[in-house]
Amino acid sequence: MRDSYSAGCAHRMWQLKQKYPNNFWAAPESFFMDGALVNRGSDFGLMPSLFEPGGIVQHEFFVGETPVIAFRTGGLKDSVHEF
Repeated sequence: MRDSYSAGCAHRMWQLKQKYPNNFWAAPESFFMDGALVNRGSDFGLMPSLFEPGGIVQHEFFVGETPVIAFRTGGLKDSVHEF
């Protein structure tokens, strides 16, 4: 969270967690330590990328058997398929 974009995303996640405590969970400060557990425990992965050259994150969700919701762009359109 050293750059402004990451800090902004983390701040928004904390806001959503506070506003919807029963529906939204976020812990961006521990994602890089427990990321695999987060992916596995999620109901779905959301990837609203407008530009995604290769896309690795969706594969991390797939390893945890977590469905992914994504735009049809870049590497996402090649690896995320409709049910």
